Amino acid sequence: MILQELKTYLDKTLGLQVQTRAWENTKALPFYLPEKYDFYTAQMLDSNCLFMVAKVKDESTPAVIKKHFLAVKKNWNGVVVYVAKAVAPYNRTRLIEQKVPFIAPDKQLYLPDLGLDLREHVEKARNKKVTLSPATQVVILDALIQARKPARNVRSLAGEYGYTTMTITRVLDEIEELGLGSVYSIGRERQLAFEMPKMNLWESAMPHLKNPVVKTVYARNLKPGKDVVVAGLSALSKYSNIAEMNHVTCAVSRNKQRSLELNEKIQYIPSAEDGSVQLEVWRYWPERLAQDGIVDKFSLFLSLKDDRDERVQKALKMMMENVF
Repeated sequence: MILQELKTYLDKTLGLQVQTRAWENTKALPFYLPEKYDFYTAQMLDSNCLFMVAKVKDESTPAVIKKHFLAVKKNWNGVVVYVAKAVAPYNRTRLIEQKVPFIAPDKQLYLPDLGLDLREHVEKARNKKVTLSPATQVVILDALIQARKPARNVRSLAGEYGYTTMTITRVLDEIEELGLGSVYSIGRERQLAFEMPKMNLWESAMPHLKNPVVKTVYARNLKPGKDVVVAGLSALSKYSNIAEMNHVTCAVSRNKQRSLELNEKIQYIPSAEDGSVQLEVWRYWPERLAQDGIVDKFSLFLSLKDDRDERVQKALKMMMENVF
């Protein structure tokens, strides 16, 4: 029960053993509020507190919660605190911006009237040097590339990206842990939405994103096509004014590389030669994010950001300035 989780959380984080009582004045509230919340009074840090505990998992928007909070505050002489079992990370940020005190047990506590803002779970997760899985990286990069999409459930995400539902479940876990998107439940289905501005998402995700290139080889008898997309400096020359290279750089997934080998459509050579291709083998399918046969700008940036050539860094900067 969420009330017990709340008490345990307050005891664990603040050392407070809070005693609660059902509030008897709910009749003074607009009729719809007792349908949405249970109300409990408590004494906390010498302040009279009223917990408005959400009854269902379906999360209201921060704007709606703020409206409810103000309606309750008119009828309570003390601190009103919104309590919910789960509050999406981005919505927590918006509640803080709107100065709405809230507690999400085991995740975050924000009580500005009491001088408290504890985010041990979220901040710990964000500060960890977590590297995202290839599938999670694809989903995040796609959110950066495409126009904002509506919330999608696990099954629709699996179908869209060609992953199993188990893989997408792990994707949602990683995104939720790092606060990179809003993950919430409607009934039994988990939903994912990216509500954060794209620049903020990119900056927040960057420390956890990996260079997609696993290895680089040279090959004959290979040309860009449906599953072999232009990458590396060849792609950068399309997105900036850096000069084209003597040989083409392409990218394939590890699975596609194995398929080419099995069908004897690839012949490796030790170094570049006339007509050869520099082939990058990627952690994920580059064509899933490619545009017009060229790898996406975000993946390209990640693949070249450690290149020490000043011309490359200047070209990358030029490319990324036009992204947002």
